Amino acid sequence: MESKDERTSNDQIMESIRSLTGNDAKTFLNLIYALLKDNTNPSEHLVSQVLSIYEKKIPRVVKARQDRSSG
Repeated sequence: MESKDERTSNDQIMESIRSLTGNDAKTFLNLIYALLKDNTNPSEHLVSQVLSIYEKKIPRVVKARQDRSSG
């Protein structure tokens, strides 16, 4: 399990979400919906999967877009 220091702060998560395009947001929402709809995992694993989207995947997309636009 990650320590509190290793986890992305709520402020960082919210900033990443604000930086998404409309299409990005729809894609992530569809991904989360698919996880919830087809859930066969224990609830702890489901929460971990959804949290991973917010803490890891969304910031990666935002960073890649920023890198691409500044390069």
